Amino acid sequence: MNEKDVELNPFSPEVIASPWDFFEQLRERSPVYALPNNAYYLVSRYQDVKAIALDTETYSSNLVSVMLSTNADNASGKPPEMINLSGGEGQKAQATDVLAIADPPQHTRQRRVANRAFTMRRVAKMEQRIVSLCNELLSDINSEKFDWIKKFAAPLPLIIIMELIGFPLADRAKLKRWSDASVALLSGINTAEELMAHGEQINQLIAYLAEHYDRAFETPGDNLLGDLIVESKLDDQQFGRDEIVSMLVQLLSAGNETTASLVGSGMLMLCQDQSLQSELRQNPDKISAFVEEVLRLESPFHGHFRLVKKDHILHDVQLKAGDRLMLMWSSTGRDPDQFNEPLTVKLDRAKPNSHLAFGYGIHHCIGAALSRAEARIAFETVLKSSDHLSLSTKESFNYIPSLFIRSLKNLGIIIRK
Repeated sequence: MNEKDVELNPFSPEVIASPWDFFEQLRERSPVYALPNNAYYLVSRYQDVKAIALDTETYSSNLVSVMLSTNADNASGKPPEMINLSGGEGQKAQATDVLAIADPPQHTRQRRVANRAFTMRRVAKMEQRIVSLCNELLSDINSEKFDWIKKFAAPLPLIIIMELIGFPLADRAKLKRWSDASVALLSGINTAEELMAHGEQINQLIAYLAEHYDRAFETPGDNLLGDLIVESKLDDQQFGRDEIVSMLVQLLSAGNETTASLVGSGMLMLCQDQSLQSELRQNPDKISAFVEEVLRLESPFHGHFRLVKKDHILHDVQLKAGDRLMLMWSSTGRDPDQFNEPLTVKLDRAKPNSHLAFGYGIHHCIGAALSRAEARIAFETVLKSSDHLSLSTKESFNYIPSLFIRSLKNLGIIIRK
């Protein structure tokens, strides 16, 4: 089988809004699929994605560039416009390859320091604050009918990550804007004007982070930024300002986007299934398992990129050094060869967290524990404080158009107590 056997156009609005039939075709007919404009290949089967994520000798995370073409160009097969992920000139801090887009040994050093700062102790310490914030957000909602994304799912993780890093909450609106721009830049369906606008927003974010680093350097605070500064000074292979600023860009944008998507998708699933609501209200100990099913079925990131380091063949496809792959986390969660009844929410799976929504291997999401805690507490809080959750209308939700993320733009719901 080859790309011609796949009947759906990955750039069509219908597929972008609901890609599941397309992913099923990929898994069955073309597990290594070249996009129509040849920007990169999509790898869709669970076992393939897992193996590639572990193979850092053949596949690099240190990408030179990713696709930024417009939707019209992609659909017509026009060669893609690309952007260098390592940043540009004239910035107050130079963006550099860290964590998700770094390879060993650089990644190993960065991850060791970041792990010491992003400890389970700090996450556990945040749990009571998450409980408090969830209650605050719900109490601030003065109508039965409202937009769950705007009022709850989006502000929850942004406020938590800001407090964790050590940013003033007064800066919340602009940090949200900058964080959204950093994710939108990778959507693959931007116009030229949107690319320029996103780039300018990211430059402003980098400048903001650099200023906060400079203020905190001599007297680091009791927060994630302070921990990173302290640990970088103690590390035998000290890394500096540019690397920490780049790490903060990733932690802010991914930490915000992943959990907002998770909490949004989970609420949509609850509103569409009254029996699921009832089961979780009666058995709140199953909410953690529900969170894992949301992650499996609606992975916040469709995938992440890898760069082929040496020529080889994968499923009869000749890959060459320099080719780009996208590991499709969102497709693997519905792979029937891996999951029994993959389209069904099952709260008793033997290995509930065997999905790849947080990546796999050395690049497993550093904030996974925090994201899980936020989602679990969010659903515990809203189910405990309500008797009935429903959509305000059958068509009260829309997704952000993107090849990169799976995230609701809005979700109109009704909460009855």
